Amino acid sequence: MKDKIYSEIPILYSFRRCPFAMRARSAIYFSKVKVELREIALRQKPRQMLEISPKGTVPVLKLKNAVLEESIDIMLWALNINDKENLLCPFRENKKDNLNIINIFDNEFKYHLDRYKYNNRYINERKFISKEIHRDKGVEHLKVLEKLLLKNNSKYLYKNTISILDLALFPLIRQFKIADPSFFEKNIELTALNVWLTNLINTIFFKNIMYKYEVWNLNDAPIYFQR
Repeated sequence: MKDKIYSEIPILYSFRRCPFAMRARSAIYFSKVKVELREIALRQKPRQMLEISPKGTVPVLKLKNAVLEESIDIMLWALNINDKENLLCPFRENKKDNLNIINIFDNEFKYHLDRYKYNNRYINERKFISKEIHRDKGVEHLKVLEKLLLKNNSKYLYKNTISILDLALFPLIRQFKIADPSFFEKNIELTALNVWLTNLINTIFFKNIMYKYEVWNLNDAPIYFQR
């Protein structure tokens, strides 16, 4: 019944530490679009989420007449409603190349990130090499972003202002750094990238998107995630 009562307000199923859910919340934060936030527990995913998205991964955005299951789609949905800070500038000016960068990090980089950060889960996998080699493969991708920052002579990846490129990529880079903060911070090939990441996670917006909500239960009053 509650889902019907609040069906006009989009519902975002999220998990605080998931990098893809973080990017969705980031775009929603900047767009100022009002959504109901439902924080989930990965070990006990709510039936209401699985009914609309059987794959069981977050983020999932339930709209009145649609369900969005990909983080980039949720970002675009939010920013196409309200983008006063011009976060979509990279897509308006060069969507193909910038979307390609995000896709590479979502697939190739994420592959190595998982085997670096969670190597014990993959150690028996046939294609697993070693934690260090997967780390170094990840660094090769990070060096591409380092070059972008140096080329732009900027705090951001696209020109001199924060954009969807920063919001989409920083959660994954943060995960990489968490795996071994000392390695990341001392790597002279990633100096600008470390400054970029540090600046982003020391912002008010980051504190807002990382606020710790209680796990959602069906009988809870709705919690709205908004700026």
